[in-house]
Order: sequence, then structure tokens, then C-alpha cells
Amino acid sequence: MPSVDPLTTVTEIVVRPEHLDLLDAAGVIVMTLSYDADAPTLVSQLSTVLDAEPAQSESAGGLESRPSTQYVWDGLRVTDDDDSTELGGPIEMNVRVSFTSPVVADGVNVRTVNGFRPGDDVEALAAASGEPWYGNGHDQVRVETGEPIGEQQQGIDYENAYSVTVNTWEVDGTTSWVSAPWNFGVGHV
Repeated sequence: MPSVDPLTTVTEIVVRPEHLDLLDAAGVIVMTLSYDADAPTLVSQLSTVLDAEPAQSESAGGLESRPSTQYVWDGLRVTDDDDSTELGGPIEMNVRVSFTSPVVADGVNVRTVNGFRPGDDVEALAAASGEPWYGNGHDQVRVETGEPIGEQQQGIDYENAYSVTVNTWEVDGTTSWVSAPWNFGVGHV
């Protein structure tokens, strides 16, 4: 009898500060995918989970962004920044993820550790978690923060650590999306 690839049993993705938890129907972690993983490997594993290959595009970067490669499935974007030493060296994890849909591919659910799903009410999330809410269409709410990765920055209230964030500015037609990693303690990663 041929063996089944465990990644084909994934029914839920939980977005965490430093990795994705891939769960099966029983809620058991099948695998974790680190944001520090080699991008082609991570993309290949997600392609197996989603049973689809992503669209791929290149960005030359700009004033506030590095050159990058985007891997896009419906409802999921993986961004691999160029972290060459010519640009000042790596200052972040290898990839970032953004989920704009509560379900990706053919029924793979997406949520944060506290159950928030892309498209849910961000203002209610902010109130429940004690996070600031401005209601200006550009809110960013912390959901979960990992362990500190460096010294606390002077004058910044947030830890120098990776977080999962929910954003309210529109991306791909969605005004409530989940991304990671983000470091509120330095303003960005």
C-alpha cells in the first residue's frame, strides 16, 4: 500500500509568530513551517498542502522595500525578500506570509492561535485583546507575540519580538487580513 504524504492531510493552518502550524482534521500538528525556512522548500510544502502551484512574480523593491519574490495562491501570499549583504544583511526571517481568506485551496481553514480568521471583525479583536484601535482604516492589531529576539528598544512599548498581526488596510479586496512575522518592537522587520 503506498504511503500518504502527511501534508495532504492538512485541513487547517494556524498562523504563529515564527512559523505556521499545519493541523490535520483531528487537530494534530502534522508539521510546522518556519518563516526562516528556505523559500523554495516552504513554497513546495505549501503547494502540497494546497494541492496547487502558486503564481510567481518578482518585485524590484523601492524606497522602503527590498527586491522580493512573491508566491501567490488564492487567499495566501508568501514573500521572499532578497536578504543579500549588498542591502545591509538579513534583518528578518526569510519569508513573510499574508492570508486574506479564512479558507484557502479546497477547504484548508486559516486562523490565528486565538481563533481569529481573515475577514473577522478587527475592532472586536482589538477590544478583546486590549490592543489600540483607531478606526482609520489603517489599524494593525497584535494577535500573538513570540519570545524576545533582541533588546527592548528605547521609547517603544512593544517587545523586540516577532508577532502575528491583523491588518485593516485593503489588500486583494480584503480589509481584515492576517500576516506574520512582524516586529512591533522595531516598527517593522
